[in-house]
Amino acid sequence: MIDDQVNEEMERVMRHFSVPRSILSRSPSLRIEAASMEQESKYELVFSKKLSVPIFTGSRIVDIDGNSIHVILVDKSGGEVVAVPTSLGHPIKLEIVVLDGDFPAPNNNKEEYSWTSEEFNNHIVKERTGKRPLLTGELNLTMRDGIALIEEIEFTDNSSWIRSRKFRVAVRVAPGSNQTVRIREGITEPFVVKDHRGECKCFISFYINLLFSSLIYMLKNLYYCQNNDLKKASLFSRKKSRSSQPI
Repeated sequence: MIDDQVNEEMERVMRHFSVPRSILSRSPSLRIEAASMEQESKYELVFSKKLSVPIFTGSRIVDIDGNSIHVILVDKSGGEVVAVPTSLGHPIKLEIVVLDGDFPAPNNNKEEYSWTSEEFNNHIVKERTGKRPLLTGELNLTMRDGIALIEEIEFTDNSSWIRSRKFRVAVRVAPGSNQTVRIREGITEPFVVKDHRGECKCFISFYINLLFSSLIYMLKNLYYCQNNDLKKASLFSRKKSRSSQPI
């Protein structure tokens, strides 16, 4: 039973790396090596900064500083992911996709995440029937010297229709790019995507609050000025009254 499960897993991994079944059947050691490659890759794609939220449909997605999004390749063989670009010496074709906000689940209730390429691909979110592509813009990139820049991407639909009500933006090695080294996919934090009309409501609310605050400020100043004028008038009246009295 265990052997059957191991063989099935090995076959799945080898299919991911496009290894012929004939080679797979003749080489058990190759199956083990491929499984290890899938699970223990030292390379990972990372978004250098968090995304700026909230995110609205039809609006350009940028990082927390308002700049274009940077994806970098890191080497985590030292045990920690350090945000320093690592180059493999050749360009890498990348693809931007959308994931369900619930993926991946933490391991053993810890803030640690792991997944296989198959699990990642199974949680890619596509557009609803009859809708435009969920994510539009610059979705196919070329990474050079361990860095790729995402200039223009935007959502065309909100995230209210999926169970988690949240999306993640993710990046993976483009299918069919014949990348020989396993590179783990990169994901952002989960976030809510709101309709663009919600953005308008936010701006209207902001300006109404600003106008209301300004009005209150003006009324306070007017009240303060009127009180000062009354005090000055009262003081002047008392002085005039005293000066008009006979000595």
